[in-house]
Amino acid sequence: MYKNKSLYDLSDIELAENEAIGPELIGTIEFENDGRYIFQGALILTTERLFVNIEKPDGEIEHHQLKYTDISLVTVENRALSGKIVHFWIGKKIEVSMNVTHDKNLQKFLAFYRKHRARALKYENYIFEEAR
Repeated sequence: MYKNKSLYDLSDIELAENEAIGPELIGTIEFENDGRYIFQGALILTTERLFVNIEKPDGEIEHHQLKYTDISLVTVENRALSGKIVHFWIGKKIEVSMNVTHDKNLQKFLAFYRKHRARALKYENYIFEEAR
């Protein structure tokens, strides 16, 4: 469906020393940028952050990033005709949404996100300390 490999390519992004690229979702993204709201694009996770890559009308790929510590909530909405939509919230506002066409990729994506967001928020240490 999407032949533009550069949608999910982060080779031009400088990653932190121990930062690794994780799973991605490709699809239709709702994200406000320069007065436009719907783009073909990719959501790409790393061990440190979420990248929102959108394809501009001229074919260029624009990278935006969200730190895990800035994301307040992730919700998944089931719609009868269009499938699942994943929403990333910052505060009380939906910042990014994507219509997900392949559910199997979504589960892997969300598991990776939860694991690395917990590390970013240092919940692993808190849970371990509380368990002692």
